Amino acid sequence: MRKALLVLIAFVVCGMLAMGQQKPVIGVFISTLKNPYFVTLAEGAKAAGEKFGVQVVVYDAQDDAALQLRQVEDALASGIKAICINPVHAEAVIPAVELANKMGVPVFSVDRDVVGGVRVCYIGTSNVLAAEQGAATLIRYLALAKRPLPWRIVILEGIPGASAAIEREQGFKNVFDPLIKGGAIKIVADLTAHFDRAEGYRVMADILATTKDIDAVIAANDEMILGALEAIKAAGLKVGFPNGIILMGFDAIDDAVNAVRSGELVGTIAQAPFIQGYWGVEAAYRYLVENWRPPAGTSIYPPTGALFIPTPIAVVTAENVEQVAAITRTPPALPGTK
Repeated sequence: MRKALLVLIAFVVCGMLAMGQQKPVIGVFISTLKNPYFVTLAEGAKAAGEKFGVQVVVYDAQDDAALQLRQVEDALASGIKAICINPVHAEAVIPAVELANKMGVPVFSVDRDVVGGVRVCYIGTSNVLAAEQGAATLIRYLALAKRPLPWRIVILEGIPGASAAIEREQGFKNVFDPLIKGGAIKIVADLTAHFDRAEGYRVMADILATTKDIDAVIAANDEMILGALEAIKAAGLKVGFPNGIILMGFDAIDDAVNAVRSGELVGTIAQAPFIQGYWGVEAAYRYLVENWRPPAGTSIYPPTGALFIPTPIAVVTAENVEQVAAITRTPPALPGTK
């Protein structure tokens, strides 16, 4: 009888200890899982959850800022311990960030930043710099193709109000504006296609219905450039360097990288969504458990004022495609850790 009682007591104590050691819940709020780029970001977040023993709950806002706001509010009400947010809109989710601030729940922005509320840090790409590199690479290929001036370029922009869309547009124009003023470039069209492949097709088809005199197309993400690619082919036009319409993407999703291999795209700007998601969850875990903070000397991200933890970027071309793919899937040490 005494032995059975001791076993029962041990069982109850173990159960109490287990309850006290529940995994902290970290919410990862994704703008849309329709885009393969953000699927990869979510995969990185889940991989970090497994590595560090935390429960990662992924929310899909379906590109709906109001839905994302409700998702964050509901998660906070349920007792979530940390937030990693990839905002649909840079301003629309500010109330959610401010609510988390009031409740003492740390917020980490990933891939895109918010322009209000307190974030521990922004983990992502220097979108302006990356866009500048992509635009400069496009110009280099146009020059190598020996096209007559002015080069006629189409720009496809992302979702209005999304920080990535704003910053990538700025990067493109930092490169293009001096050339426009000098007469080397003419912008045929500069339109939004909402980071969406079907929209990229529709917008490009509309442009081609007006003019087919186009030298190049650059897009603020791969979904749009891949849609544009299909519209160009459907119109019976040639794509690729040196004799076709030269296309540059942004994100290095698998379909775009394969298009670089085939020569249909001259390049795509590789970010590191897997690392962004991984570091977001790792930073949240270490913040909660190890008192991690962005290390001294961490730079400020100029567009938003957040402390900035940059992830790798590179322009993927046929010459470096295999090397870049390996780099962007291997998380290095999070800054401030050993």
